[in-house]
Amino acid sequence: MAERPLDCSECKKPISVHYTEIVGETITRTVMCSDCPHLERKLYGKSHTKRIMEQEDESEKEMAALACENCRTTLEGIRRGEALGCAQCYDVFTDVIIDDLLKAGKISRHLTSNKKTMPLHIGRAPGETTEISPTLRLIALNEALDETLIREDYETAAMLRDQIKTLKEKTKNYEKGKG
Repeated sequence: MAERPLDCSECKKPISVHYTEIVGETITRTVMCSDCPHLERKLYGKSHTKRIMEQEDESEKEMAALACENCRTTLEGIRRGEALGCAQCYDVFTDVIIDDLLKAGKISRHLTSNKKTMPLHIGRAPGETTEISPTLRLIALNEALDETLIREDYETAAMLRDQIKTLKEKTKNYEKGKG
């Protein structure tokens, strides 16, 4: 049985630092991640960590006051889960939202390299529908039918068979009407 990977005792991220502290006869070994505040305290002392945390709190307060001029949506509201209020919100909050997503590990860093030239969202917009050609739909239905028969799910197979039959009839009627 494989051993469970060790996690940082402070923030539960995978460990990357093995810290050993020797004071007199006492040896203390600690494992932690590279961005752990506990590591900062060990290396630089409590006052340094406190000063850094105060600076971060100050910048967080400034960022929390960030709001869209158009709809008055605030960054604090977005972080609580509220939706962006208007199209201008995307321009106002882009950098902050991308940074938050990177910190949370929700997006890959390579997606942000061209963030001004390449849109972050690629694909269909909500509510947008695309028309699938009857041929592609028929191929997909036949593949799904084969899979359901292999699983011996005969009820779903019958439903798919009926859809294939209906689609073939529609295609045949359309071609007759055209010709």
